[in-house]
Amino acid sequence: MIELPRGLAGVALLAGLAGCAAPAGTTPDAIRTLAPDATLDARTLGRGAAAARPASVQVQDFPGSPAILYTVSPRMQTGSPTTLPMVVTSLGAERQRADGAIAYRALVVISNARRHAGFVRAATRQGVSFPVQVMSRDTQCGAAGCLFVETLMLTFTADAMRQAAEAGTGLRLRLEGGAAYVEANIPPGHIRALLDAAPPR
Repeated sequence: MIELPRGLAGVALLAGLAGCAAPAGTTPDAIRTLAPDATLDARTLGRGAAAARPASVQVQDFPGSPAILYTVSPRMQTGSPTTLPMVVTSLGAERQRADGAIAYRALVVISNARRHAGFVRAATRQGVSFPVQVMSRDTQCGAAGCLFVETLMLTFTADAMRQAAEAGTGLRLRLEGGAAYVEANIPPGHIRALLDAAPPR
């Protein structure tokens, strides 16, 4: 279990949805009935289908909690435990009750068979960079060998979210560390759903 710094309560919900559940089916009926903790591999869909694919937002609004939490499902996954690296991306937001301030975040979990790559940078293909916080670097070993798992939190501005939704491109992110890199893509449908549920003030 990851112990989160104060002020990152929203990441707890994202972390709970960023495990290694089996990817969901990709037929229209299967997509419509996805559970909140499901994953979807966008590479099995056409670009248009991935962008227009339904997304839903789960809200945790507990009395007495300092923040309202939002999580978009399904999470996005590329790769698998047998085709590494595996990248699982969860999108969400956290709104503070005190002042209504909202933070849009993605939790990206990268599993690799070789070693920790030390991912510390994230940017779009256009060169727009976003802050990266390393939440954990773990080594998970079993009978089949070891997996090196890095969990990163990315924070997006409201303007970046709006622009990605309006352009219909979503967020196509390149995460770099040392000599390695991976890509994490968040479809525009995910972003629009989150902005509708948790608009900036």
